[in-house]
Amino acid sequence: MNFFADEKNTRKIFWGLLSFIFLVMLIITPDYGISGDDVTQWRYGTSVWNYIKTFGEDKTAVTGKYLENTQTLYGGIVDGVAAMFIDIFKPKNEFIIRHYWIMMFGFAGIVYTGLLSRKLTNSWFAGIIAVLFIVFTPRYFGEAFNNPKDIPFAATYVMAIYYIISWLENIQAPKWKYTILLGIAIMLCLGIRIGGLLLIAYLFMAFAVRLWQTKGFSDGTIKKNFVHVVVLLLIGYFGACIWWPYAWEDPISHPYEAFKVMSDYPLTIKMLFEGQETTSSDLPAYYAPKFIAITLPLFALIGIAGGLVMMTRKELRNRYNYLWLVMFTWAFPVFYIYYKHAVVYDGMRHTLFILPSVAITASVFFYYLLEKFKEKKTIRMAVAGAMIVLLALPARFSLANHPNQYVYFNELTGGVKGAAGIYETDYYMNSIKQGYNWLNENEFSKLNTKDTIVLATNCVEPMFQYIHDSKVPLKIEYVRYYQKNATDWDYGIFFGRFLDREELQNGYFPAKMAIHDITADGVALTTIIKNDPERLGLKGLTAIEARDTANAVKYLNAATVKDPYDTELWNNLALIYMQKGDLSAAKEAVGKSRSVSSLDIQTANIAGEIALKANDVNSAMQIYGELMENYPTQGDGYLGLAKVQAIQGNLDLAMQNVNTAIEYSPQLAQQGYMLMAFIFQQKGDMAQAQKFYQAAQQAR
Repeated sequence: MNFFADEKNTRKIFWGLLSFIFLVMLIITPDYGISGDDVTQWRYGTSVWNYIKTFGEDKTAVTGKYLENTQTLYGGIVDGVAAMFIDIFKPKNEFIIRHYWIMMFGFAGIVYTGLLSRKLTNSWFAGIIAVLFIVFTPRYFGEAFNNPKDIPFAATYVMAIYYIISWLENIQAPKWKYTILLGIAIMLCLGIRIGGLLLIAYLFMAFAVRLWQTKGFSDGTIKKNFVHVVVLLLIGYFGACIWWPYAWEDPISHPYEAFKVMSDYPLTIKMLFEGQETTSSDLPAYYAPKFIAITLPLFALIGIAGGLVMMTRKELRNRYNYLWLVMFTWAFPVFYIYYKHAVVYDGMRHTLFILPSVAITASVFFYYLLEKFKEKKTIRMAVAGAMIVLLALPARFSLANHPNQYVYFNELTGGVKGAAGIYETDYYMNSIKQGYNWLNENEFSKLNTKDTIVLATNCVEPMFQYIHDSKVPLKIEYVRYYQKNATDWDYGIFFGRFLDREELQNGYFPAKMAIHDITADGVALTTIIKNDPERLGLKGLTAIEARDTANAVKYLNAATVKDPYDTELWNNLALIYMQKGDLSAAKEAVGKSRSVSSLDIQTANIAGEIALKANDVNSAMQIYGELMENYPTQGDGYLGLAKVQAIQGNLDLAMQNVNTAIEYSPQLAQQGYMLMAFIFQQKGDMAQAQKFYQAAQQAR
């Protein structure tokens, strides 16, 4: 321990460790895939750079043409500079340039995490602990190479906190060096996302606290720092606008617009949370706090608890003077998201920026324990041993599952195995690249053909970027995983997002016919399929379209023998049997599908229709009731229940449920209007019945 007590030694270890980490990150950057935001940000970056190099003549970055509707509201400093590098160097693989640029931000976040811990404790050893903690926080490190929004924001966020504290330490004799560096840090953070305005609020809050602590309200401190504050705000705010074309066009109203929109983000996507399929707009308020709790390593959770206890002790608040501010920078955003019930999704992606502050808090706590018991060797060794074990847990996961570290769940959740089918895993499509590389090396290299191979995938845009080195001619087809039999293809690469809990747990994913799976701790992230050479499922669908019932039954039954977990096959069989009037066979077929997933909406609807045709009203009521319970904000269950009520003569209740169904799911309007026409016929109001019939025709 005496070796580590020497600050000269620990300083060398600190910078040596960072050098080693940087070298490793340089080497492994190409291993990471193109993320879900990468292609969109690539396009936006190109538009930002075109705006700048044409001096504002190219307005794509301002109008949003060809971009997502909210893209113009993001700063373009990361993507625009990446596009500039691409324009200068013209690499064959443009995403490699982007990923190395993102990696530089990821590494900067690691550096400033260590430096800030060292600043709080005046110990390089604490800085080393913080560096190890953030590196082995898999949710941070795993996205540090291909997350173009959240990782740069996290890095510049902790950088700015470091310079806020450095600036505050010198308010009695303000230094222009820290003023300019803080302005640049705010500029970088705000130039990525409007949430960087938080840093300005932190600055003023911490400045006020510091003035109160030093009795600086009346000694001229404010006057001495006034010009410095103005300068750093000008650098931070207007500097951010340089690489943000929409803000440059109107530096006042457009950033304000971005703030309003981002405070209530207008995006709704399917999510899997607590085993329930829902949408991002319907997630509970505790979504973000819970996801943080189940994905932070245990050392971080213990460090958070320890940091909170430390803040109850006056002597520790004084010793670690700015620890309260660091803790505020992770606690306040989480509280705010919970309080406002803000729309966040994709696990903890939108709260990644708090991870450096959490790692710093944990490092200060463990350093404090080591210092507290430095005279009690046994206890100190126990603390050090516990810290090493707590680090080893996520470290093992990170090394064993490279480059999919970001799907990590902590031991309280049972790891990724415990989370599979209950929470999102590979939401960012990272493992698709590994799937393509395996297929290219192990299958395509053996084909020796000039014929075009059709590659099906539910991850199209990244796939287009991977196939430049394909060993065979390729055609990419977008195919949903649950519609694999509707298209003719040779090989398929599918990741498991947007499937329900039972489909993920009952054998539907990964595919029974898979030739290889990309896994994390045994949990499939991507499945690679060589299609059935007989194309039995496709032949069955083709026979259905041709009204060739006999062959449809023949082919689909044969296909289910090869893949008994394919709900699409069983559902199509059930529909064919129902059309034939063989309700017993239809019920058996849909029952096989429901044994794989009772949560699948299409399967439930088919089961409900079969029950109604069989006059089994009680079964239909139960099926649609479960559908409403599982999907309370989707219209299918309400519409099915309305059908049952209409048959039972509960016409007014049926009408209410039809209206609810259409309100939740406007795409059900045609079916809903047809049912309303039937209801009014039952009521004897033929004029209204005709009106709804016409509305149904128009809704086609």
